[in-house]
Amino acid sequence: MKTLKLLLALCLICSTSLVMSQVRPGFKIGLNNANISNTTLDTKSGIYVGAFVDIPISEYYTLQPELLYSNQGGKSNSDQFGDVNINYISIGLPNKFYMGPDSGFHFILGLGLDINFENNFVNLTNFNGDDEISPVDVSVFGGIGYEFDFGLILEARYKQGTISVDFFGEDDLYEEAGSNLNGVFQIGAAYKFKI
Repeated sequence: MKTLKLLLALCLICSTSLVMSQVRPGFKIGLNNANISNTTLDTKSGIYVGAFVDIPISEYYTLQPELLYSNQGGKSNSDQFGDVNINYISIGLPNKFYMGPDSGFHFILGLGLDINFENNFVNLTNFNGDDEISPVDVSVFGGIGYEFDFGLILEARYKQGTISVDFFGEDDLYEEAGSNLNGVFQIGAAYKFKI
């Protein structure tokens, strides 16, 4: 029994060190084209920037945890309200599926938690004095990308929020009934370091 436990521990250590030797950190930057559904707001441009860790699991699949700053919201077309700027810290868990073992082309599917750390809409409060924008959002995203051998990655994604932004008490912003969900098209570049 001790021999079996020792053998299992040795296998675990070897596999962990093999995976960790292939882990590569990186950074990414890109443009957001953001919108909030069921509002009178137009699409707004912003940026995203952050870091990630590339963890290859197999020749066809890589897990890529990431931490990003993402500027989202909407552009106002009314004199009463200015643009809505929402700054999120995004914790994402992209799954990258490669077309082949030597192919740079890949598909991306993932989940994210967006934490609203700053927005310009909290200055407008409803009659109870409550903040106007939801503090968190849970997002799902998908996209495509291409990874070059020297570490450069080009990607395009669409990220869909699942928790309503909720502009409480500001009926003039609502275009129609329904949830006010973040929708963001992202295009950008990343670089993966060799360690």
